[in-house]
Amino acid sequence: MRAAIAVVALLLAGCRDQEPQPPPAPRSLADYLTSIAGTDEANRTLEVAAWKLDEAAWNRIVVATYRGAHADYLRVFDARSPGLVAALASRGAIATRAHFAGDPKLTLGQAQTRWALPVQYPSEVAELDGVALDAVFVRDGDRWRAISGLEHVIRGRAETIDPTCAVHLEAARTGRCAEVGWVLAEAALLGDRARLAHACSLAANLCPR
Repeated sequence: MRAAIAVVALLLAGCRDQEPQPPPAPRSLADYLTSIAGTDEANRTLEVAAWKLDEAAWNRIVVATYRGAHADYLRVFDARSPGLVAALASRGAIATRAHFAGDPKLTLGQAQTRWALPVQYPSEVAELDGVALDAVFVRDGDRWRAISGLEHVIRGRAETIDPTCAVHLEAARTGRCAEVGWVLAEAALLGDRARLAHACSLAANLCPR
């Protein structure tokens, strides 16, 4: 009898061992960036290249106004990639924080990327030894991806309509200038000349030159 009980206990233990285990929690952005900072250039280049959002993910994440800008995003991201690879060349302290409008520490690109994301979207930004990595990080499944250089996409679209007006975007980072800059960017991306002209008239007074 005791032998039978022992056999049953072993079988039950074996069944428990074979139960599917939950997948590991996705790595935090800080842990992920720490794992690649200071590695060899080839590895950093591969990782940064993997940050690019494909068109399906782009359209799923950004607000409707920006969905037609995926090709421009890829072009600018490729141009920015060497700088991002270089920014991760040394090992150091990685600090991350939530990405929100009005943060005075945001780069111009990070501030303007906020316009492309839904309200309260859980994006993040990072610094290495106190220096900003000029990108905004978003989750795509279990991977970290990034948006970088979007300010150049916006500026380029605005310049095709009104180069003089597009200059105001250089100051559209925080405050009232950023508020009107958001409108200016949307008008440029939609090709809405009348709305762009109105936003430019406001930016002329609200955005320092």
